[in-house]
Amino acid sequence: MAAKKSAPKRPGLTTSRVLEEAAKLADAKGFDQFSLAELAERFHIKPPSLYNHIESFEALKRGLAMMALRELAEALGKAAIGRAKDDAVRSLATAYREFVKKHPGLYQATERAVGDSDPELNRASDEVVNVCLAVLRGYGLDRRAALHALRGLRSAVHGFATLEMVGGFGIPLNIDESFAWLIECFVAGLDAASSQHEARHPNKRSLRVDAKELEQ
Repeated sequence: MAAKKSAPKRPGLTTSRVLEEAAKLADAKGFDQFSLAELAERFHIKPPSLYNHIESFEALKRGLAMMALRELAEALGKAAIGRAKDDAVRSLATAYREFVKKHPGLYQATERAVGDSDPELNRASDEVVNVCLAVLRGYGLDRRAALHALRGLRSAVHGFATLEMVGGFGIPLNIDESFAWLIECFVAGLDAASSQHEARHPNKRSLRVDAKELEQ
């Protein structure tokens, strides 16, 4: 019996194109709320035809996670370059919030902790972490303290942005001002920690984030 031939690939349809459209669908409906049938419909093809471009639905979601982490790292890196300490943190936090608002579904792909079983995805996650640590390094914190600070910053911005996206702020008060107040409180805590470090290490140099450090 002759082997069954796979359906020919649709001209002009690529894995990258499928991922781009899946990202739009995720943003519109939610990362876990769309189906392959809905994705296939956007290309006017049958769902099985998608398997000419993706291995599985899980592989598609992994691809979206890679895309999300890389785009988030790029957005944060652009926001941080050339800035120092408080100004860098404010810019970083603003870029993070804007990414969540612009890509709510795609952002959901970044929320899960990455295990050691996927080194490539782990490296993409590390890119985001390294951008943030490059900013926090300006406060003279050791790595352990900087990681605690990063968790705090991520939790603060994530919580604010996700509440904002679902209409969680009903009081008639300017939301941008509330966000600025939140970040100023966080920055004040970092400044206090930095001052304590400077008292112990008076020769600590000031740090401004540059492109080289974002590559480390």
